[in-house]
Amino acid sequence: MNTQTDLPKEMLAWQLFGAGMEAFGENEKPSVIPVPLYSDDELLMKVEAIGLCFSDVKLIRAGEEHPRVIVDDLKKEPVIPGHEAVLSIVGVGKNLEDKFKLGERFIIQADIFFHGKGLAYGYAINGGMAQYSVMTEPILNGDDGCYLLKITDNLTVSEAALIEPWTCVIAAYRIIFRTEIKNSGLMRVVGAGSPSDEVIANLFSKNTVPAKIITSNIDRRLKEEIELLAKEYNFEVENDDNCSEAADDLIVVGNHPVEKIEALSRQLKMNGVFCLAGDYDDLEADIDVGSIHYKAWRYVGTKSNDVAEAYKNNTRKTIKKDGSVWLPGGAGAMGQMHTQLALEMDDGPKKVVVTDMDDNRLEKLKDHLQGKADAKGIEFITLNPKSFENEDAFNAKLCELSDGGFDDIVMLVPVPAVLAGAAKMLGEGGLMNIFAGIPAGKSATVNIGKIVSQGQRFIGSSGSSMDDIRHTLELTETGKLAPVYALAAIGGMNSLKEGMQALIDAKFAGKTVVYPHAVDLPLTAVVDVDSVCEGAAATLENGEILTKETEKMIRDKWES
Repeated sequence: MNTQTDLPKEMLAWQLFGAGMEAFGENEKPSVIPVPLYSDDELLMKVEAIGLCFSDVKLIRAGEEHPRVIVDDLKKEPVIPGHEAVLSIVGVGKNLEDKFKLGERFIIQADIFFHGKGLAYGYAINGGMAQYSVMTEPILNGDDGCYLLKITDNLTVSEAALIEPWTCVIAAYRIIFRTEIKNSGLMRVVGAGSPSDEVIANLFSKNTVPAKIITSNIDRRLKEEIELLAKEYNFEVENDDNCSEAADDLIVVGNHPVEKIEALSRQLKMNGVFCLAGDYDDLEADIDVGSIHYKAWRYVGTKSNDVAEAYKNNTRKTIKKDGSVWLPGGAGAMGQMHTQLALEMDDGPKKVVVTDMDDNRLEKLKDHLQGKADAKGIEFITLNPKSFENEDAFNAKLCELSDGGFDDIVMLVPVPAVLAGAAKMLGEGGLMNIFAGIPAGKSATVNIGKIVSQGQRFIGSSGSSMDDIRHTLELTETGKLAPVYALAAIGGMNSLKEGMQALIDAKFAGKTVVYPHAVDLPLTAVVDVDSVCEGAAATLENGEILTKETEKMIRDKWES
């Protein structure tokens, strides 16, 4: 193993020893542990900055039960959280000297896969809530190659730390979903035991052929059609009227009672499509909205007898040009990013409505972004539901603003009941993007009939790809995106847990970034930087946006 003689022997690290905030750290402080050794095939990185994310809160609350944690007992094998990391090389294994140089700076794509297994940085692999971090083989030579992305010195480390969360926002509008059945997948066709006129032949081509179709309660005509398709495309057909096996594509034809629809709608694999074909103008059903976000489930439908039209109808994934968009919870840290994106995007909306329960956050959002709205001629409206006499009055205002229904709703409140209420405000052809992380398995009652009759769609995503983060980094490096607008607070290593609690309490109207080597830097709002570094406020852009000069002053004073 390699060591660097000019590096300290020990470092500070916030370790997670189980579930709950009380298991995060030791006696409310970071642990003092050895600076890790690194092999000839590894890198040792200095953690320049780490962003605090609500996903970290979910990890801390869940402990070993979190799906991305791979150890059984965190007390014996604690993990270091933190995935929004900015890193610089301080040690290079001798087998990597031709690829990496001391001092080079990187951000990391946290969704790491190695031999098909998810080993997320900050969950399965020790993350960035430490002063130093080792880059192991899964990071340097994973399934997508190297998960490190080099950055220039043009970026402040605080802005670089915001690229990963910004990537999650941008990725929400770059979702890749199927507009056809899955090739070599499992397809189910479920009828109502009565004649129906739906046809499925247009779902098939030489490149889209299921490995198997399981039929249930279909009529003779549809059965004969499937048998002819099986001969033409050479796939297996089985009949099972009581089948409940999860499918890649689940086609439901004919009219079914809502209880049956609800049961079938949960019988999907990862990235599964539930397709409802029939006369469903208005039908409220309880569906698993959490799995739309975490498992990329998609619900489609059509009143046409050609089932393939359900897959092709309303494939939009970005905010509608010249449309209206509502962002419930849009003044929070991630909501600010979605709002900024909506106001800056080319071919964007004409009306942006943000609702939030915190007047202070709404006011700061307006201060930050009104100028961008004015520059684009966008009507920018902020509302606090608490300022209305009752819920009916609030909903009436939303109806007025939406002019019959919003074209887009970006759901930033991870509460199924709130989602269900918001879905009532979706217009014809409307798109609800479920960004907030409602747990898989959690359901909400929505009008599934409008998916069929009005082409409404519900989509969602979790995490991002290497292509997504490269795209966001390019936008940032070329000045087309300014992630730093989302930065609200900074702090040092000893104040990191305080920063996590502030995140839970929504203390700051934006993101918090910690400098691990500024050990004693207090948790501080960016607008209050003079309290920790005299004269720094004069370097802020518009008195509120951290600049390169601001960061240099703070780090020069506080980092050891």
